Amino acid sequence: MKTDDLISMLAQDAAPPPAPPLGLRVALGLGLGFGAALVLFFLALGPRPFLMEAVQNPVVLAKTLLPLALFGFATTLGLRAVRPGVPMGRSSRIIWLVPAVLAGLVVWALVTTPRGEMFLDWVGHSIPVCLPAITVLSLPIMAGLITALRRGAPVDPQAAGALAGLAAAGLATAIYSTFCTEDSPLFYATWYTVGIILTAGLGAWAGGKWLRW
Repeated sequence: MKTDDLISMLAQDAAPPPAPPLGLRVALGLGLGFGAALVLFFLALGPRPFLMEAVQNPVVLAKTLLPLALFGFATTLGLRAVRPGVPMGRSSRIIWLVPAVLAGLVVWALVTTPRGEMFLDWVGHSIPVCLPAITVLSLPIMAGLITALRRGAPVDPQAAGALAGLAAAGLATAIYSTFCTEDSPLFYATWYTVGIILTAGLGAWAGGKWLRW
């Protein structure tokens, strides 16, 4: 055996196995975070009574589907944000459909809700539960995402972290919505959005701290 061949063979044997693709890491991080969030949800909250009957109303169903759509778009953008040179693509524009649809639901609620009930529908009775629950349920999901995204190379770590927070908040809000009995868009368009923004801000802070390279 030639010396060059022997060196090449030894170098190949010593090389570490290739790291899993970033997408696979993100899927694993999301799976673990989602599982932990579900455990927290069922321990502390649980689904509302007659959930399946409630979601037959499109307005009620929207408070679950819209956060899920936000989760999907933000996850896609987060993956692209940690890959230098990869364009954000159409997802960066389509994601704005989520707040646009939400705004449409608010307009519908303003038109159809009796004036004397608007304030009560807006403040509801569960703000002290809603905001902490969305944030707490987001934490394990965001931790899984941030851990996975550390294998990338974001040009803007804070923006990538904010997208991770946005994705985590979207999924956590969808989970929480199955417990919440506040079905007016005046409530969930306001207070779910506040919880999501707070979590995205937390994600931006985490990204600035742990996604730098």
